Amino acid sequence: MASNEYTLSHQDVVRAVIIHQNIHEGFWTLNINFNVAATHGPQVPDPCLAVTIKGIGIMRASSTDPLAINAALVNPATPERVESPERSVHIAAAVNGTHEGGMQFCRDAYRSVAVQSAVRAPGKPS
Repeated sequence: MASNEYTLSHQDVVRAVIIHQNIHEGFWTLNINFNVAATHGPQVPDPCLAVTIKGIGIMRASSTDPLAINAALVNPATPERVESPERSVHIAAAVNGTHEGGMQFCRDAYRSVAVQSAVRAPGKPS
């Protein structure tokens, strides 16, 4: 069952904005802009002050700021996909063991690259 109220810390708000805006670097902190209006009217005999929130966001901060959030830790950049057909052939050949002149550790390194990249090594048909 859904709750009627969700309370977040200021750091949780910064983390959510970093992820939502796809930010991968820099230190960020919460930024709140207020509107302030002073008034004195016939219904209110004493002066009063009205404070409203104009906007909530994040802004860059110094790495020494104790409230700053590191975007590289919260939302690390994903590695780029391998799109080069020439590179795909080399990786697939290494995984299949047909890489000429290579040693076992090279084969294992290529296998690791093939697993981590978007290229899938050909296998048995399912």
